[in-house]
Amino acid sequence: MRIHQLQIPTPFPVGPVNVTLLLEDPITLVDTGPQTEEAFAALRQQLRACGVRVEDIRRIVLTHSHEDHAGQAARLQALSGAIVYVHPWEADRLNPAFDYASYRRLLAELGTPEDVTAQFEALRQRIRELIAPVPEIAVLDEGEELVFEHESWRVVHTPGHTPGHIGLFSEGRRLLIAGDTVLKRITPNPVLNPDPRDAHRRFPALRHFLASVDRLRELAPSVVITGHGEAVEDMETYRHEIHHHVRQRQEAVRAALGTHTLTPWELSLRLFPDTRTDQRFLALSETIAHLDLALAEGLVVCERRDGIEWYRARR
Repeated sequence: MRIHQLQIPTPFPVGPVNVTLLLEDPITLVDTGPQTEEAFAALRQQLRACGVRVEDIRRIVLTHSHEDHAGQAARLQALSGAIVYVHPWEADRLNPAFDYASYRRLLAELGTPEDVTAQFEALRQRIRELIAPVPEIAVLDEGEELVFEHESWRVVHTPGHTPGHIGLFSEGRRLLIAGDTVLKRITPNPVLNPDPRDAHRRFPALRHFLASVDRLRELAPSVVITGHGEAVEDMETYRHEIHHHVRQRQEAVRAALGTHTLTPWELSLRLFPDTRTDQRFLALSETIAHLDLALAEGLVVCERRDGIEWYRARR
């Protein structure tokens, strides 16, 4: 097997996305880049440099359903007939009937003003233009094997950044394709999502993310292909840095709360006062993820008033 890392441009601040070509029958692409003409041209050109046509692709594995990773899946499937694989918890996000209603409920519980929720939804609709609905989807779950002619890769469920995020691990190569669970220069955002098991609850993203990082460390990969940027070659150090960052942010959360009782929305404005409007949803995601972790560890207290959550530091 030959393995090629392709860099596909995105319109997002994070920059290019890493797409991995696993060049052995059946030819497999891990992630696709967003649905833009620039991304498609870059993908086609880089595939051609590897001696591959778009039409040669037989499988597309999506680490998760975000637009920068999954946006071109439908177009590539239409051109090649490739099977598109995703974790079952991500499949609905590739469905044209995806409904924002569950997010409205979650945002209301966090004290988000209605006009801000409307801004979030409008932004969400614009971003959704970077992904096309995938008409035919197959699912991959924890422990399944992606079989090639001469080797196989194991599916590893790594919830956190999204509930159904997955990676692929080659035992023989000690090589891990980690998607956005591992990023060398920035910390993955624990994005606010409904819980796939109960859409009326939010998914405890940060707790799951930390467990996923711990688990990937236990796999002891020698090289980790990340979702964006450089590879990581020391998962032990990466794990330490992530846990250290989380502890620092937990201290910042408690300090920002001080003696106040605040909604998650109000707290996010204190923690991230200079965040641009188009990044405010991610700031709120980060805030509630840390509050959920602090609540689970008994560091904060949550009270509900008229359907809105209010938090204070435990004394």
